[in-house]
Amino acid sequence: MFSSLRVPLALAFFCTIALTLALAETVLLGGVRQTYLDNAQAALERDCGFVANLMRRHMDQTLLSPAARKMITDEMAQLSVNMSGSMCIVNWRGDILEDSAHRRGQNVARREEVDAALHGTPGLRLGDLETDPTMYVAVPMLAQNKIVGAIYGSRSLSELQLTLVQLRTRFYELALGVLLGGMAVSLLLARWLTRPLRRLTEAVKRFGEGHLDERIGIRSRDETAILTRAFNSMADNLEVQQQTLRRFVSDASHELKTPLASLRSLIEALEAGAPREQFLGMIHRDLDRMERLIANLLDLHRLEQAAITFRMQPLELEPFLQELADEHGAQLVRPCSVTVETDADRLHQVVTNLLVNARRAAPEGTVCLGVGEGMLWVEDDGVGIAPEHLPHLFDRFYRVDGSRSRQQGGTGLGLAISKGLVEGMGGRLRAHSDGLGRGARFTIEFNSRSGPRPAEIPEP
Repeated sequence: MFSSLRVPLALAFFCTIALTLALAETVLLGGVRQTYLDNAQAALERDCGFVANLMRRHMDQTLLSPAARKMITDEMAQLSVNMSGSMCIVNWRGDILEDSAHRRGQNVARREEVDAALHGTPGLRLGDLETDPTMYVAVPMLAQNKIVGAIYGSRSLSELQLTLVQLRTRFYELALGVLLGGMAVSLLLARWLTRPLRRLTEAVKRFGEGHLDERIGIRSRDETAILTRAFNSMADNLEVQQQTLRRFVSDASHELKTPLASLRSLIEALEAGAPREQFLGMIHRDLDRMERLIANLLDLHRLEQAAITFRMQPLELEPFLQELADEHGAQLVRPCSVTVETDADRLHQVVTNLLVNARRAAPEGTVCLGVGEGMLWVEDDGVGIAPEHLPHLFDRFYRVDGSRSRQQGGTGLGLAISKGLVEGMGGRLRAHSDGLGRGARFTIEFNSRSGPRPAEIPEP
């Protein structure tokens, strides 16, 4: 279970929920605390300012009378009760003159909030919520536009402390429920997210066991769908390659079986006293055929593995094709000066194979070799090709007439190799025939970068 991707995914979701709750606690409780403190500070400064204004109005006119002093003291006492704190009047030296908590005579000048107020700025100090849950505020007291002291007030923060404890307890209870629910949801969500991966894993296992028809249905558009499509594409390609390999092995075995059986028969005939010269010639013919077949198989393998290196150079086609036409008894038609970028040796191999095939198709007929802008073609007026054979003409071991091809020494690989060589040089090899008895044409179109753009040529 712990080796499954579901566990780290579930843990990631659970940790995200836990971190979110921790952040929510910090923000929520911090916000409540700051809001309470801001309101408490504003209220305490307002009350202290109210007393400071009373003192200023009386002291601006005359000395503070006993009646005015008592009235202000009573006001401070009432305000202290309302805010669950205390309030006092401090003179310019920091001595407490009047105090709702009866702390007369005490000097508080060294307290930072009092020192700030005696210098004209309201001061604030917060005690520790655990050891001293109290807020202290001091505001300047003026008389005749001069600082003559300060009004120093404090209020208890026990209510804030109790509120925070209650909120934290309630939040923890809620968080515990959210974490338990989040754990269940995380497991379900992780299971749901990894379900496509489990399906893909099971399909890969079955595929590895030889079930090459295994495919996975695509039900989403996310990354797993991309991975699934890649697997299905890989499976399709591997299945095609395996089928091709099986067909190739089967065809190769069949092709090699015929000359081997022939060799065995010839050797047995020699052992029985058959004419030596006649049968040795037939043995050499079958050995040559097997040698060509093996050489062609190696060429196909190198083409598939991209192991053939092409030496691309400019080549003038007219003299090159004239030599081939003379060698194979073909007619060179529409000669013109055309230069293409190609591998002369590989092109010689391809054109030679096409000319040999054309001569086999028309042993007594005419074989033409033509050249145009960016292309060349080999044409014969022989037996032609039926329409159903054209799509498979370049498949390996495919023969239009198998018995005739074998008798003439063909391996069924020449056109497949020719097509691979032409495409390896950046060109294209096409075949055309109007049907049986109407000849055939094979056209090589060179890469557009190697010469002029291929021109349309008349069909045979």
